[in-house]
Amino acid sequence: MAGHERELRSARTAYLGAVRRLDEALRAFSASRVPLDPGQGPQPRPWSRQHVQVMRELAAAFAEVIDRRRSWDGMRREWRPPH
Repeated sequence: MAGHERELRSARTAYLGAVRRLDEALRAFSASRVPLDPGQGPQPRPWSRQHVQVMRELAAAFAEVIDRRRSWDGMRREWRPPH
């Protein structure tokens, strides 16, 4: 049981780390002021390389949170105590 508890703690820690990285990515996205509204003209407002990078990092951070949470959930759900 101690090994499983250690794995669960590790999975929880990995999830919390992912949540912290998501928070950082959200803050970076907010600070970047990516122009999501295309504006009134026929051409949308341009995105810089930095805008695209910050959005990619945000998408990756969301994906990591989902993956870490699903992994942790699966470990808790599928574990059966030894008889």
